[in-house]
Order: sequence, then C-alpha cells, then structure tokens
Amino acid sequence: MHFINKPLTTLILSCCLVLSFSSFSQQILIGTVKGKLLETSQKPIEFATVALYKAADSTIVKGTITDSSGLYLFEKTAEGNYYIQASFLGYKTFTSKYFSINRSKHEINLENAILEADDKTLKAVIITAKKPLVEQQIDRTVLNIENSILSEGNTALELLEKAPGITVDDDGNISMKGKPGVSVMLNGKLTYLSQKELTTLLRGTSSGSVSKIELITNPSAKYDAAGNSGIINIVLKKNEKVGINGNVYVNGARSRANRYGGGASLNYRSGKFNIYGSYDHAYRGEIEYLSFTRRFYDGNVGGKPDRISYQNSETNEPLHTNNYKIGVDIFPDAKNTFGVLVNGNFGKYANDNNTTNLLVSSTGETLSNPLTHNDNLDRWKSNAYNFNYTYKLNQSGRELSVDLDYSQNDNRSNQNMDTRYLSAENSTVEARSVRRGYVPSLTNVYVGKIDYTHPFGEKAKLETGWKSSNVSVDNNLKYDTLRNEQWIPDPSWSNHFTYKETIHAGYINFSKQFGSVSVQAGLRGENTQTAGHQVTTDSLVKRQYFQLFPSLFVSKTFGPNHRGQFSYSRRIQRPDYDDMNPFRFFRDPFLYYEGNPFLKPELTHSVELSHTFKGKFITAINYSYTSDVMNWMMGQVDSLNTTYQSPQNLKSFINYGISFTASLQPASWWISNSFANFLRNDYKGDQKGGKLDNGIWSFSINSQNTFQLGKGFSAELSGFYNSRSVYGVFVSKGFYVISAGAQKQVLDKKGTIKLMVNDIFQTRQRRNTAKYENLDMDGHIRFDSRMATVSFSYRFGKDITPIRKRSPGSEDIQNRVKGGN
Repeated sequence: MHFINKPLTTLILSCCLVLSFSSFSQQILIGTVKGKLLETSQKPIEFATVALYKAADSTIVKGTITDSSGLYLFEKTAEGNYYIQASFLGYKTFTSKYFSINRSKHEINLENAILEADDKTLKAVIITAKKPLVEQQIDRTVLNIENSILSEGNTALELLEKAPGITVDDDGNISMKGKPGVSVMLNGKLTYLSQKELTTLLRGTSSGSVSKIELITNPSAKYDAAGNSGIINIVLKKNEKVGINGNVYVNGARSRANRYGGGASLNYRSGKFNIYGSYDHAYRGEIEYLSFTRRFYDGNVGGKPDRISYQNSETNEPLHTNNYKIGVDIFPDAKNTFGVLVNGNFGKYANDNNTTNLLVSSTGETLSNPLTHNDNLDRWKSNAYNFNYTYKLNQSGRELSVDLDYSQNDNRSNQNMDTRYLSAENSTVEARSVRRGYVPSLTNVYVGKIDYTHPFGEKAKLETGWKSSNVSVDNNLKYDTLRNEQWIPDPSWSNHFTYKETIHAGYINFSKQFGSVSVQAGLRGENTQTAGHQVTTDSLVKRQYFQLFPSLFVSKTFGPNHRGQFSYSRRIQRPDYDDMNPFRFFRDPFLYYEGNPFLKPELTHSVELSHTFKGKFITAINYSYTSDVMNWMMGQVDSLNTTYQSPQNLKSFINYGISFTASLQPASWWISNSFANFLRNDYKGDQKGGKLDNGIWSFSINSQNTFQLGKGFSAELSGFYNSRSVYGVFVSKGFYVISAGAQKQVLDKKGTIKLMVNDIFQTRQRRNTAKYENLDMDGHIRFDSRMATVSFSYRFGKDITPIRKRSPGSEDIQNRVKGGN
C-alpha cells in the first residue's frame, strides 16, 4: 500500500475545474430561428422533422422536431445565411427561402410552413436495421439481448452465463476469460450491493427489461479502477421514440417448478421533454439438488479415510421480484439536458433446504445421520435516485456532465435451522437443535461525479473528471436458540458489524490519432478510506491508501483488412462487505461459512494484444498478474467432522491465454457468432501451514446462431462448452449446454410470439473436487436449468426516432458493494 497525502488529489481536481471554467470562453452564438408547420387545413403537424441548412453549401447545421403545436425552434445559431427543410411521412418536403442572421437581425420568425399531402405516396416501405446478436467493437463486446429469442424468460444472471468468455459459479460469482473479480454495472450505475445481494438482484432482473450487455475486458482510466478482470455493463431498455410509445409482455415457463413474468413500459417524448416509466414482475420457481462427499482423517492424510460424510440437499427456492423505473429528461434547448431518474427493485427470496448428512466409519458403520431443515427468507427493497445534467458547450463536442446519486438498499433475512440427530439405527431421534436468526442489513450510498470532454479538432480529445462516493453499512445479526421450548438469545452466534467506505477519485484521459495509429493514455488516482467495526467485540479495522491506475491503448490500421491493438491497465478489487463480515452462516451443523475482517485489496496488472481481420475475426493474447488475490479457501476440522469456508489473501494469481472471435454469415439467412478461449490459471499461496500451487489449462467455446426463415419466422441455436477449470483449491469438471428457440412476428409485426428451451439436455451441472492439506471433498450440484418458455410481447406507438438524443451524464459508475448478509 502507498500512503500518500492529498496534494496530488487536489491537483487533479484543480485541473478538472480549470478545464471546466475555460469552456465558457467560446464564441457567442447570437441567432434564434423559429416557425410553425401546418397542414393545408391549418392543423398543426407534430413530431415532424425540421433541419437547418447553410445556404452556401447546403450542409446541415442542426435538427429538431416539432412539438404538439407544430412549433420548432433553433437557438444560439451563428451569424450567416440559412434555409430550413421540413418533412413528414405522407407529405411533400417543404423548403424555405434563404434568410440571414446578423447582429442587427438575430431573431428570425419564419412564416408558417404549409406541408401538402403527397397523393403519390406509396405504402410506406419500412426497412428495419436490426442489430446483430453479438457486436465486436474496438474496446468491448456487445450482446444485443433484446434481439435474442433465447433470452426470453431468463434472468440477467442467466444471460451472463451465456455470454462469450463469461462463467458464473453456483454462488453467483462471475469470471471473464477465466479471471474472477468482475465489476457489474447496471446502466453504468453503481448499485453498491454485496455479492449475495447482487446475485439476488441479477436473478430478479428479467431479461425482458434488458437491452444489451457490454463486456469490457480492459477499461480505460475514465472507469472506476475496481474489477480486476474487467467490467460488465447491463443496459436496461429505454425508449427514445417520439410521441407515446410502449411495450407489454408476458411469459410462462416450466423447469422443475413453474415460472412466469410480465411487464410494461411507457414513454412519451416531445421536443422539450421525455417522460418514461416501466414495471416488471416475475416469479421464479427453482429446485436444485446438491451433494457433497467429505473424507476425514485422524492420522494418515491421503490414505484410507477414518470417516466419510455423505451430505445431500434439496432446495426449493421461489423468488418473487419487482422492478420499476420512472424518469424525465428535459431539453430546454440544444445545449442543456436535465434528467431525474428513480428506479428500484423489491421482492422476496426463499430457500427451503432439507439436508441429510450421513457419517460412516471406514468399515461402513453409521456413526450419525443428522437431518437439517433450513428455512431462509430474504426480503429486500432497493431504491436509487439520480439527478443528471449535461451541457454541450458547442458543436465541436465540448461537454460537461454532472451526476448526483443516492441509493438505499434494505435487506432483511429470517433464518431458521432445525436439526434432528437420529440414532445409529436411523429410527429414533436422540437430540434436537433449533436456532433462528434475524439478519438486517442497511446500506446507504452517496455518489457525486463531474466529467468534462474537450476535443481538439477531429483527431484528439481530452477527458477528465472527479468522483466521490460514501458508503455506510449496518448489519446487526441476532440469533436465538430454542431451549426447553423457550427462545433464548445466543450471543455466541449473534454479531453486530458496521462498515464505512469513502473513495475520492480523479482521472485524466487523452486520445489522439496519428495517421493510421491511434493512442489513448490515461491516469486515475483513487484515495480510499475504510473502517470495519466489530461492535460486538469492539474491534476496529481501519485502512487508508492512495493508488494510481495508469492505462494505455495503442491501435494501428494495416491496410483495409487488418487492425492491431495493444492495451495495458492496472486495476484493484476491494473486499466486499460480505467477505469481511466475520459472522458464521451454517448450511448444517457441520458446514459453515465465515468472513474475514482483515482482507486486503488485490491489485492486478493486465496486458492484451489483439488483431482484427476484416472486422469479423479477432485474435487476442492476454496476460494478467494479481497480488494478494482474494479466494474463498476451504478448511476442515477432522476431530469435529466439520468443514468451513472463509476468504483469504493468497500470494498471487496468474492468468494468460489466447482467444478467437468470429462473426460470420454462412448464408443470407444465417448469422453465426463464435468465441473460443484457451487459458491457464495459476494460484499460489501459503495458507495455514500448507503450500498452495494449483494451476491448470482450460478452454471454452461459445456459439450463437440466428436463422431468418421467412414469413416472420426466425430461430436461434446456441451452445457452449467449458472444460476443466480451477478456482483456488477447487478443480471443476467440464460441462456443456445447448439451447434452441423460435419466434413469429404477428399483428403487423408489432407482436412477437416466442418459444424456447434452455439447456435442452440438462447438462449444466457443477462437479468439483478439492484436495489441500487434510481437506478431501467432492461436490455435485444439479441446477434447475432446463426450462421451456413461451412468451408474447406487443409494442405500440409511433415509430419515429428524433434527431437529437440526450447523452447520458454518467456511464462509468461500476458495481461493487457493501452491505448484505
């Protein structure tokens, strides 16, 4: 860690302010042009397109649309000669006479423009430019989820499982190209949830509300430095069309249990403002089967075990979730945009778990067979409030944006664990242990950020900004034990833990094009202060550190078909709140999880070299080195027949590999996107007297195929395979998944019926082993992943897209958390 005073932080902030204030020294734009569009019957024409052209060379200067009164307005226009052109479907194009703007005549009121009906207009031919399912951009891979049949009826977490190069384990931890430590954003916004709460939120976010998913493997200095393996940005749908538009959908599904969902969105946009809102509800039934085999040794580890534990669990996990969003954008003129957004998520998630844990001797004799019933019910509500402002200083792209955010996440969990100990003959109950817990967790988040963009001509650009965030978490866990039919407080299990974190960050990012070579260099500085207070034992762990995070991107074009790119970045992954909270969570009396309040953040250096051929084939070689890598290590207490899991800092984690991406169109009706990744992961560390050195070569293949079958029919076929992989002391076996779906457009292409089956052969199963020191265990999880879904969606409203669009004021707040149980 580097402990540095605040001069550098102050310097970065000063640079931001100087650049921001300098932006007001622009040329003063003096003219205003306004007018009105009417039909021959003198009825106003709303939502018509109006463009302002230079008279000298007929180049377009500005564009706008008429409001409900047919009025249009161009403000702050430079001195010169102009004309306007207005058009609307079903009418002849109108072109005005030339007019001049100067200092003596700067308020132009044009005569009413009369648009005549075009009697020769044929039926409109609508050409739909549908985005491909997978787009390869220069710095990211974009999955256009709203175009996918196979996304229907899924959750956001399940969508990530299908993304190329992405793996999700049974606890919801996400890896990118084999590397853990991914930051997840929702609309570029930080949600500040713990890993458990984030997993619940992603499970509760319906695919019907997701527009696209962006995979950014090596982010620039503009983005938060957190996320060692990169950033995943989940972009939710937002209607940009003029007038009243909306969409409704409903779906039903069956896996091992029933599932259903539905939602609606509504948007109204005029020339001066945009109002939008949406609501989604989903119910997800889910049944999973888990089994663990653990071997215990009294002496000769690795030989014949003295005892073997066979644990089997069946979980019933119904999930009710609700998502809502309401917002307004105001466009008083072409320069200013104000926005207010309120969104949230609330629901409940139950985990009804029945577990048997048969313990036998080396000769097969039954030693014990406790039966445990775990009944956990999580209820949560998360509300986020955002105010944003964007000021476009001139037409050259100089822009200042401000975001203010506040969010509150309230998660409350009720836990009950009832264990009955059977006799050796499994006939009578020898003893009973009953415990209940109340786990409230409240997280408050305040974030403020300012960003400034300053182009220098068309080939150079400077970006700079400042961000401050403050997070506070309060978790007061209380447990009671049932004794003699009375509930008695259990201080040995109860725990009160609070956490506070403040981060101040500034960045500067400069890019310039030198002929066929493009260079982008950035530097981000983050000052972090944390305090974890174990109130129960009055133990306080405080940290303060300042880190610099440089980034560099160099790309060169070699002729029309080849492009090479080099990227480097230094990043950080801070411990989640869950990881640091030291309370114990028991699956049964012989298996528990606990946090580690002394965890240190991990730091990563990442390098990537890539080559793109014809924009369709990408080859990338990557390498990263992580120090103090955080990993959930497992341990075993043989004398108590108990296994536990706790996060620890290992010495290092090294990841390197090569990936191939191909975007092909084998036929006019067939588009295929495929991804292959060959990699090696190596974990090294000294834990509890043992020396960990676990590495393995792995590979994964992902293919997405879409077929246009004509007459409104289309289909999709996807599949992926993940080979054997390693995570800390765990080695997981390979598995594959194949899914297929079809859709038909109906009701004049405004309605869509979809039918799909995920994981047709129910092959998504997790099998892993762990052998380290005296730990010797196997695990097998059978997910509830085979699901048949039928859905219907209908969109309504005018299909008109405005010329002017609001640029979001905040796109770089990444998702990392605090709070949770």
